[in-house]
Amino acid sequence: MSSKPFPWRLRIEHEGRNSLRLERPGRTVRFDPILPPSPEDIVVLSWNWPEHLSATRDAVVAGTCPTVVAHAHITSWLAGLGAVEGRPAPFQIDGLEIVQEPYTPIDSATPSETVHKLASAMRRPDRAARRLLQKRGLPDAAPLITQITFPDGARLLHLNLSLHRDTPVEWLDDVLARYGEPEWLVVGIDHGHGDAVLEMVPKFKARFVIFTDLLVETRRSLGLPIELLTPVGDSAKSSGLDAYVFVSGAGLRFE
Repeated sequence: MSSKPFPWRLRIEHEGRNSLRLERPGRTVRFDPILPPSPEDIVVLSWNWPEHLSATRDAVVAGTCPTVVAHAHITSWLAGLGAVEGRPAPFQIDGLEIVQEPYTPIDSATPSETVHKLASAMRRPDRAARRLLQKRGLPDAAPLITQITFPDGARLLHLNLSLHRDTPVEWLDDVLARYGEPEWLVVGIDHGHGDAVLEMVPKFKARFVIFTDLLVETRRSLGLPIELLTPVGDSAKSSGLDAYVFVSGAGLRFE
């Protein structure tokens, strides 16, 4: 192992789909990895879609005993498949404090989304059938936001897809009171919800706002329309936010 100090405060890499890699002094944090994590990684799972769970499940089955922070139903499901150092948050490890909170997801049965899904199923019924098969047997679990507090006190808040047109006001007020003013704010945006996200993001008073593609590859694979992040990022910058558009294959470095 190199004795050189880690050269950056934080480096974030977008590995594709929902997968984010946080490199820091110490163990690497992997949000929803799409490739099986190593035993040295700290895995943080944010929901129960196949895209969130498959790679970590494969690591457990292979016997690598990953460290996993996730909903209790997910850690119990993984423990039934093999050895895993898994537990729900709050969790302190390697100088990090990790907490998670559930949120109300976007209603997938809205009229517009239902039309898109029906059209996709009619064009390619095999896609819908394949996804249903992938989801079979997965644990039921609420989607989560995640806050990571680093040893120097800086915080990263990963909001997942919690900001949308129907985000409950009471939930938002509570999250702002407890987790507001983070150093880094990671925000996913679902199709059709960009304007609503732009209204809520400034309330967090984050130093850096990272608009993150969490859905484009999945929605494209299902034949569904996507939200373009560049206009959202441009609007945020024009309003004075230090905002970044973060897509698959990109990296951000904070010194």
